[in-house]
Amino acid sequence: MRTGRLSIAYVHYGAQSGVTDQVARALEARGHDVRLVEATGDLEPRDPVSRRLRPAPAFALNLAVAAARFGLGRSALDHRWNTPYAFDHHALRAGEALRALDPPPQVVLQNGALFAPGLPAPYPYALLLDHTRALAMRSPAWPVAGLAAPVDYGEAWRARETALYRRARLVATFSENVARSLADDYGVDPARVRVVGAGANTFPGNAPRQDDGRTILFVGRDFARKGGPVLAEAFARLRRLEPRARLLVAGPPTPPKLPEGGHWLGPVELDELPALFAQATVFAMPSLREPFGLAFLDAMACAVPCVGPDHEAVPEIVSEGETGLLVPPGDAGALAHALERLLADPVRARAHGAGGRARVAARFLWSHVAARLERALLSAVSPRGKAA
Repeated sequence: MRTGRLSIAYVHYGAQSGVTDQVARALEARGHDVRLVEATGDLEPRDPVSRRLRPAPAFALNLAVAAARFGLGRSALDHRWNTPYAFDHHALRAGEALRALDPPPQVVLQNGALFAPGLPAPYPYALLLDHTRALAMRSPAWPVAGLAAPVDYGEAWRARETALYRRARLVATFSENVARSLADDYGVDPARVRVVGAGANTFPGNAPRQDDGRTILFVGRDFARKGGPVLAEAFARLRRLEPRARLLVAGPPTPPKLPEGGHWLGPVELDELPALFAQATVFAMPSLREPFGLAFLDAMACAVPCVGPDHEAVPEIVSEGETGLLVPPGDAGALAHALERLLADPVRARAHGAGGRARVAARFLWSHVAARLERALLSAVSPRGKAA
C-alpha cells in the first residue's frame, strides 16, 4: 500500500537501453518527484554536445591508469570507466551534484555500480542493478564470437563495489540471478535486497502477426556478445532444411557476416520495434553474456515466441514450453533444432507468442517495476528500514 510521495534523486550514467527514462517516468506516474542526476561525462574524450575532442587532464590521467591496468589502445578506452580512479572521480562528481539539489532528496536511487553516489554518500541510497562484476567474471571466453575471457578489474575495484552494495539501504535487482550474487559473492544481507524486475520498452495496444511463417528476427546492438555468430551458424544449418527461411538482423551499427538468407537492417529506434516484431515468426537472441535481456520482453510484448540461452537471467524471462524455448549457450546445433521446431509448428509458435504477451502484461511492464520499487524504497526510508 502506498504511504506517501517520495523525493528521489535518480543518479545514472546514461540511457542504459532505455532503463533510465522508463524508470523515471514510471515513478513519476505514481506521484513521486524524480530528479535526474548524471554523474559521468567529464572523463570522456569528446564533448557530449559538439563531439569535439577535449583531452582534459582528468581524462588523460584516467586513460593512463586504464592503460596500466588493461593495456594500451582500444582496451584502455573500452575500460576507461573501470578503474578505481574513475570510480572515485565519478562518485565525487555525483556527490557534488546531489549536495547541490534544493530541496534535498529523501532518497537517492542509482543505476548500476560504476561509482558511489558520493564519497561519502550525502543521503540514504538505493541501487538498481541488472548484474554484478562477480557474475560477469564467471562467463567463459567464447572463441566462436571472438569474445575473450572477462577482464579482472582488480581488488581495489572489487573493494569499492562491495562497500557500495553493503552500505546501501536497498539493492533492487532485475533478477533473482543478481540477488543470489549479492548474497553469495558480496555478503549483502538478503533482507536489503528486493527483486523488482524490468519492463518491456514497447507494449503495443494490439500485436498483429504479419509474418510469413519462416522469418527469424535478431535485435541487439552488440552482435558478438548477443550470440550473433552462433545464430548465423545455426541459421545456415536451418536453411539446409528450410531453404525459404530468412534471418533479419537489427541493431548492429555495421553489417555483420551473415549466411545466405540473412539481411542486416542496421540500427532501429524503439518506436520501430512493433512493426519489426510483427514480421517475425520467431525471435532469437542466443546471448553469450547477458545481464538481463530486455529484447526478450519486447518480443514477448509483441506476441513473438522466443529462443534464448539457458543461462544468466534469461530463464527468468523466457519460460520453456510456455513463451519459447531455451538452448545451451553457444550450441548452434541445439539452436538450429529449436528454430526448426517452432517454424514447423505454427500453432505451437502462436501459442508461445500469446503466452509471452500475457506474461509481460501480468508482470513485466515498467509500471509493475515502479510499483515494486516504490514499496521497497518506502520501506528503505522508513525508520525501521534504516541500515544499522
